[in-house]
Amino acid sequence: MNSHDDLVKQKIESSINHIPVPESIFAFAKELPFQMEKQQNPKLIRKPKWRKWLAAAAASIFIGISTGAYISPTFAAYIKSFFIRPELDEGLQTAAKEGFSQKTEAAVTDHGITFRIKEVMADTNRLIFTYSLEDKNGKSIDPTILFEKNQWGPERTMYFVKGLDAFYITNEKGEIVSTYTTYQTKTGRMVSQSIDQVFPHGHYADLMFALKDKAREAKRLFIYIDIHQIGAVEGQWKLKIPVNMNKSMAATKTIPVDKTYVTKDGLQVTVKNLVHSPTLTSIDIETSWTEEGKERLKSHPEYWLGSQMFYQPLFDIVDGNGNIIATSLPRGDIKKSKRPVFVEEKAPSSQRSDIIRWRYSFLPFSPNGTYTFVFRGVERTEFPNQSLTFSVDELKKQPVFLRYKGNTLTIHQLRLGANKENEPVGILEVETNAYLAMDFQLSDETQHVYAINTEDFRRTAIISYDEKKMMYKIKSDAEIEGMDKIPKQLTITLKSVIVFDPSENWHVSLPVRNE
Repeated sequence: MNSHDDLVKQKIESSINHIPVPESIFAFAKELPFQMEKQQNPKLIRKPKWRKWLAAAAASIFIGISTGAYISPTFAAYIKSFFIRPELDEGLQTAAKEGFSQKTEAAVTDHGITFRIKEVMADTNRLIFTYSLEDKNGKSIDPTILFEKNQWGPERTMYFVKGLDAFYITNEKGEIVSTYTTYQTKTGRMVSQSIDQVFPHGHYADLMFALKDKAREAKRLFIYIDIHQIGAVEGQWKLKIPVNMNKSMAATKTIPVDKTYVTKDGLQVTVKNLVHSPTLTSIDIETSWTEEGKERLKSHPEYWLGSQMFYQPLFDIVDGNGNIIATSLPRGDIKKSKRPVFVEEKAPSSQRSDIIRWRYSFLPFSPNGTYTFVFRGVERTEFPNQSLTFSVDELKKQPVFLRYKGNTLTIHQLRLGANKENEPVGILEVETNAYLAMDFQLSDETQHVYAINTEDFRRTAIISYDEKKMMYKIKSDAEIEGMDKIPKQLTITLKSVIVFDPSENWHVSLPVRNE
């Protein structure tokens, strides 16, 4: 799989959650704004459906959760709830303090090893639970032993299920309501899983799941656990655990907005609803193309990869003082707490296949605030297939530039070097001034196409970020695999570019929660 495929699939995954995603480009694009924050302030660190056979949890142990919600003063809640931990986001902490978590001693034991769920919390957007592993003597086992651990970018560890192990959420009808993503791990293994994030803490770990819209009307959700191996021990650890949703449903309020704007390209953007739930505030958006827009698209072949086009609407939410309190833009100057926690995309299967429904979920807005939705424009992946051939000798005298719609790729130098395994590679000094990413292919005078290593963050540095233009300047030494001598000539082909098409600032006043 080449780096062009990586970039395209990363971009799709970031908003759609159901396209297989290799990890290399995904890691870089996901980490880009966080890397910028870290450089500015070192203290700031930072989905096809499941196969039907996963739903058949034969010999499952059905254990109920206490229906009594846990309510206590803040200090007591900190001691008695796992979800008050400061490393979790404010939405989870606040919901736990307000009594939305549920205690349980649901457990299953096989071969002397016990998998135990301690606490669960769910609303219409997400579900999180805390679990532990114990041996026959009651001694704790590292809970992350269930997962393959990969380092994806600076200080970002990703966890992937092993073998046939499965963790997912269903509604009363047995429909899987947890979103899932397919990844390629660093070992080359393809993994599909519903788990959105894993949070280890001491002898415990939390598993968090993003929920689809089918979870929003469910009175009960069900956690399914199906584990086949823990460490070197093979066995069967299966659980089916009901989660009562009555309290969180009662606390969830959907406020209609129904305001529409049409961009100059003919994309119709409608803000449908504002949804307040215990752990998140969500914006429901619908996009579709007008007839004029469909005709206009025919004159833009660069928008298309085959028969598919990849875009998403971008916006800010500002408060009564004009401060941005939430944003979908990938800007380096915006704190992590203002970015979406989840983005769900759904293209309904109907005659209007161009309709896409988006749900952007953020940390809860204050119920007493007044807010405005400000549409900023459309982010789009384009496929220019633009090439430039140059002599390597000429490159020694001056850099080579490849420009596309305000984005610039600059090649400074090519030299021979070695990778981490001390294998010979070419080192291409690349500088990009781009909105997000420019993906290119490199070939020599014999038409040999080189593989480019995009996984090593050691050779990448963010030079600056232009807040006004929303452009990153990034310098990297790209490793050209298999290059053991300098070619006479190189051709660089721009395969895909993520661009931002700004629109006139369209404003929508969002109804206050108490209206």
